Order: sequence, then C-alpha cells, then structure tokens
Amino acid sequence: MRLQRRNLLRIGAVAAAASGLSACGSDDETRQPATADSASASASPTWRDAKSTGSGRLSLLSAMLGTSELQDRYANNVLTGFFGSSSYQMATTYTTSDKLPDKILTALTGGDLADVVMPEYGWLHSLRRRNALEPAPADLLDDLDVDERFLSSCRIADELYGVPYTMDLQVIGYRVDLLTRAGITEPPGTLDELREMAKELNTDGFSGFDPFSPGLTRTWANLVGAYGGTLFTEDGDLGFNDGTGIAALDFLAGLINDGTADLSTIPGTGEPRLITQGKTAMAPMGAGIWDELDEAGLGDEAHIAFFPMPPGGGDADPSVLRTGTVLSVSRQSRYQDVAFQFLHYALEDQPLSTTAAMLPAIPSRTNLLVTSEAASNRIANAGLANIDHAGVMLGGSDAWLDLRPVIEGQLRLTLEGKQSADAAIGNLGRVVTDSKNAG
Repeated sequence: MRLQRRNLLRIGAVAAAASGLSACGSDDETRQPATADSASASASPTWRDAKSTGSGRLSLLSAMLGTSELQDRYANNVLTGFFGSSSYQMATTYTTSDKLPDKILTALTGGDLADVVMPEYGWLHSLRRRNALEPAPADLLDDLDVDERFLSSCRIADELYGVPYTMDLQVIGYRVDLLTRAGITEPPGTLDELREMAKELNTDGFSGFDPFSPGLTRTWANLVGAYGGTLFTEDGDLGFNDGTGIAALDFLAGLINDGTADLSTIPGTGEPRLITQGKTAMAPMGAGIWDELDEAGLGDEAHIAFFPMPPGGGDADPSVLRTGTVLSVSRQSRYQDVAFQFLHYALEDQPLSTTAAMLPAIPSRTNLLVTSEAASNRIANAGLANIDHAGVMLGGSDAWLDLRPVIEGQLRLTLEGKQSADAAIGNLGRVVTDSKNAG
C-alpha cells in the first residue's frame, strides 16, 4: 500500500493552519521534509509550557492513520491546534501496522527514532527492553481522567512508558434478524453453546459463526481469554502454555471440522465482512467496522446486537480483547519536554474526541465517548459496556515483538491439519523462551 508523503507541518508564531501536503517519495511510508533546527527545547523549564520557548523540528511515527484523507484531517484538526502557537514543527511519518515494528527498531538502531511514537497497545514491554522509550513525567496525567483499566498495562516497574490514546474492545456481533428467523432468541452463554448454535445455523454458503474476519491471531487471543488464560502474565512471563492456548486453537479447528469456518472464505482487504454480506450470523468485531455495518443498513437494534466471547466453561469468564494505539516519547528525542506536552494536549477533550471520531475508536478517556462524534458507534459502546471482561491483549511481554510475526503461521498450520495444536503452542512457547533468554 502506497502512503502519501506529507509536507512538513511548519508553523510559525502567527500561523493558524497546517501547511499544504504533497507527495514526494517512497512507496510504503510518508515523511514530511525536514527544515533546519534551531534552539533546543531543553531551555524549557517544564513539560507543561515547553513549546513556549525555543524552536525545533519534532517527528512522529504512526500506523494509526491509514489513508491520506485521515492524515490530512489529523494534521489540520489535531497537530495544528498544538503547533500553531509555537515555533516548533512536526514531521509525520505514516506506515502500515505490519511494518511499524521494523520501522521503530531500524530507526532506534540508527539513532533517529521519532520524538513521538504511536505503537500498538501491548508493545511497551518490548520497546522498554530495547531502551526505546522515555518514562512519562509523574504528573503528566494528573488533570486528565484517563481510564485506569487501560493505563495499568502501560505501567512497567511503576513507571508510565506510554499513555493509551484510542482503544478498541472486540466483542461478538450477531444478526438478530437471522437468529430470530431460525427461532433463536438468546445469544450463546458458553463456547459449547456457540459451537452448537453455529452448527444449527450452517447452510450451504452460510456459516453460523465467522471467527476469522478480524484476524486469526486476534480471535485466538480472544479465545485464550475465554478459556481463562492470558497471553502473558502480569510479570510478562509466558501465559498461554497453561492449556488455554491449546484449548483456544482446538476450538477453532473444531469449527473448521464442523464446516462452520473456512480459512478460504476470509474476505480480502477492502471487501465487506461476511456478516455484512449476510453470509454469517455471528462474528467477532471491533469498532472499526461500524461504518460498514451502518452503511449497509444493519446498524439498528433490529439487525445487530452484541455479546462478549462466551466462557469456555469451568470458572472462566466471558472474554473481550483489548487493542489500540499508545502515545509514547522516544528516549532519543532532543525535545522530550515538548513531546510530553503534545501527549498531554492529545488527550485533552477536543483533540481526543476528534481523533476518536476519525478512526473510529474508543477514546482512552472513556467518559468522552458519550459526548463525542463516536457516540453512535454501537460496537464501541458494547465493548465499553463489557470492559470488565477485557482481560486479554495482544502483547504485554518483552518477547512480544519477536513472537508477533510468527503466531499466525503456527496457528494456520494446525488449522490446515499439518500439525497438532500442542505442537503449535509448543513452538510459540519456544519463541518466547528464546527471546527472553536473549536478553
């Protein structure tokens, strides 16, 4: 995917809008052209008013905004509001989520990691291990009511290495109309009930449950939570090797054996999800597909409703997967005070509500959801209503960035009948062990 390069958002003391944006460069990322730096931000006495003195060029690295239209809107509606009254500038580099880890690690090795980095939720332990991030000032969030349920995973050794920005909570959406037509009036209460209900709904060209549209890794992780597990412990140690990882993968394999799920039916990039096409009755989903559902006339309560991934039995609880984007400041930044002031600004009412409405997503200050443009997103609201079940996330360990690229391949081998679930989970466990032993 080609991402358009942006002209540098260059704003002087009297500027009131972002500069024009133009294409100029590589095929897979965007970076605004540099201008000469002036006085260092180190002259600022505190992060709270750092941009009021000095001048310089900061940089931002993100995969959060996937289109040139969103990048324009972010520049005009968020970045301009912060940099428009200062002599600082922001150069933005946008890439894709799959390329972001390599972009971060390559820049870190080269000594030019961006001042502000937007990694995915769950990456912070891995980036801290590589000495990439600067801990946030202790008072950065004192006057902001960021939801503590998101903040807990950003703290490592009692220090905050990033702040939640926009979040997502994956729930199961189901077609009320299709279930009602089949005589089903309640969603399933356990995974066994989910599987039996899906089998009952299966017909030629129609599946009762589509587990794969949000991504194989995401659904497997969500199921690990449904069996009472987590990918990693609170200390960042291996967690999915306690039987829950195998159970989750066996459940997916069972859906394929039942004829409920088929890896070959996953829609391609840009194609409507199966649930939007009317080819499945239930599917995991995050807030990002709301517009697709709503535009297809399926957004009302007569067509779609939601429930958390049901428990796998025993003492397990329902499971909601939490993902999202985090704001962090690079340890290599020359302008850390200004960067931290920008982080604070980005979480203020108007900038955060604007950003959440653009994506769409849940603002990390969850109280803003009801008053923001994203309030009509029923998937976001369903996720927030079930946030107490959001005990599993993608990451949370020093080893995550080493494990992340190999998970789907190992899971897929099992679902294609080429290796057992035990073998897949054992292989993934060894990746984690090797990574942690490497230091």
